[in-house]
Amino acid sequence: MAPPTFEPDSNSNNANETSSLLPRDNLPHNPATSSFVHPTHSTNVIIGILFTIVFVLAFGSTMMAVPAMRLAENIICHHHYNKIEGPGHIGFGDNIDEALCKGDEVQKELNVLFSVIPVLEAIPSLVTIVPYGLLADRIGRKPVIILSLVGLLLNACWDIIVMWFWKTIPLRAIWADVIFTFIGGGDSVSLMIFYATISDITTEENRSNIFLLGTCAGLLAELIGPAVASALMAKSPWLPFFLGPVIIVLGTLMILFVPETLHLRARATASAALTSDSASDRIVSNAKVDDSTFFRAVKSQALNTLKELWNSMAVLHSLPIFLLLLAFISPPFGLLSIGLCLRYISRRFGWTLSDAGFLLSLRAFVNIILLLIIIPMFSHILVKYLHLSSRAKDLLLARASVIILVVGALFIAASPTIGLTILGIIVWTLGTGFVGLIRSVITTLVDQEHIGRLYAAVSVVETTASLIAGPLLGALYTWGLKWKGPWIGLPFYCLTGITFISSIGVFTFSYFEEKKDGAEYNTHDEERDSVRNV
Repeated sequence: MAPPTFEPDSNSNNANETSSLLPRDNLPHNPATSSFVHPTHSTNVIIGILFTIVFVLAFGSTMMAVPAMRLAENIICHHHYNKIEGPGHIGFGDNIDEALCKGDEVQKELNVLFSVIPVLEAIPSLVTIVPYGLLADRIGRKPVIILSLVGLLLNACWDIIVMWFWKTIPLRAIWADVIFTFIGGGDSVSLMIFYATISDITTEENRSNIFLLGTCAGLLAELIGPAVASALMAKSPWLPFFLGPVIIVLGTLMILFVPETLHLRARATASAALTSDSASDRIVSNAKVDDSTFFRAVKSQALNTLKELWNSMAVLHSLPIFLLLLAFISPPFGLLSIGLCLRYISRRFGWTLSDAGFLLSLRAFVNIILLLIIIPMFSHILVKYLHLSSRAKDLLLARASVIILVVGALFIAASPTIGLTILGIIVWTLGTGFVGLIRSVITTLVDQEHIGRLYAAVSVVETTASLIAGPLLGALYTWGLKWKGPWIGLPFYCLTGITFISSIGVFTFSYFEEKKDGAEYNTHDEERDSVRNV
C-alpha cells in the first residue's frame, strides 16, 4: 500500500524538524502510563521510535510467516499418514520427513487453509475501520493503536495454541483467530493510526520523505525477518514461531514512549487533513466526532461512508478513469501470490519451506533497490533530460512496470527450473512500483474536490479484488495439483492474465482522454460561434 498523501488545512511558520512540536502543557494526561513512562517530546525522537516500532512489528510478523506454513504442513501431514492403515502408517509421535509432506492430499488441505485466511482477515477491517477511526479522534491515537496491537498479539497467540495442541484441536480452528482482530481492527487500523500520528507531528514539506523512510523500515524487516526465520528453522520451526510474538510484545511496549498526538500539529500546519489512497485511511481526519454520543457518531460516519462509496461511482462516468481503475485489480492478486509462491516452489522443485523462505528476503532486497534507486533515478532522467511532465513521467514508468509484471508472472508460471523461477520473482518485484505510479496518474484526472470519491472507488476495486483473489488462486492451485505437470503453475498464469487486464487501461486511456478533450474543445468552439452569430 502506498503511503497516503496529506494536505494541510492552514499554514503557519517557523517550524522545523528539530524543534519540539509537543509542548508538555498540552499533552493529555494518561494515568495508565504517566507514572511508569515519561514519553519524549522531541519530534525526531518520536519519529525514530515510530520507525523502530514499524521495523520491530514487521520483523516479528515475518518471523512467524514461513514457520507457520511449515508447522501447518507438518500437522496436516501427520493427520494424513496417521489415517493410513498398513505399511504407510505413521503415528502422531513419529517424525515425518518434509519431503513426504509434498503429496497432493497434504498440499490441497494446506492450500485450503491459507486460501480462506485472507478472506476472513478482510472482514474485521471492513467492519471496524469506521468506529476505530472515530475512537482515535475522540480519545487519542495511542490507546487505539495499543488496542490494535494487542488484538494482533492475541491473534498470534491463538495460532500458537491451535498448533501446539494440534492432536486435539482441529487445525482449521486457526481461522477463528479473526475474532481477535476485531480487537483494534488489525493491520489496517494500526497502519491508519500510524499515518495519523506521523501527520500530527510533521510538516507538509517533510511528510512524504518521512513516509518513504517508514516504508523502508518495513521493507528492511521483510529483508531480515524471513532470512533469520529460515536459519532458525534448521533447528526447529517452533523457535522462530515462538520468537515472533515476543518481538511483537517488545514493539507494543515501545508505544508507551510515544506521547499522545491527537491535539498536536506541526507548527507549519495548524491541522492536517488526511487524504489517503483508500477510504479507510481518510477516516482519522475526516471523521467528525460527536462528543455527546459516540455511537451516534459511528452511525453517522458509517452512513457517510456508504454515501461516499455510492457517490464514488460517479467517477465511473469518465471512461479514462474507469479504464485506469482496472489497474487496481492486480495488486491484491500479487500480494496473495507471495505466500502461494513459497508453497509452489516447495512442491514443484522439492525445496524445503525454510529454504524457500529466503526468497522473501530476496524480494524485499529488490523492492528496496526499486524504491530507493531505480524509480527515483528514472524519474530524474525523464524529467530533467526528456522534459516530461510529472504525469507523463509517471504514466511512462507505469506502462514499463506493468509490462515487467506480466513478464515476471509468466516466468514464474512457465519456468521449468528453479533458476528461471527465481528470475521471474526478481522481474516481478521490479514491476511492483506500478500501483503507486498509476495512483499518481489517476489522481490528476479529477478535481481536488473529487479526490475523495476517486479514492473511495479505488478502495472498492481493491477490496473486491482481495475478496476474490484468495479463493480463486487457491482453487486454481488445487486444480493444478490435481492435473499435475505444468498445470501446477495455473495460479500464476491467472496472475499473468489479471495483470494483463490491468494493463489495458494504462495503454488505452490516453486515447479516450484525448478524444474527450477534443470533443469538449469542439463544443466550446460551437458555443463561441453561436455567440458570434447572435
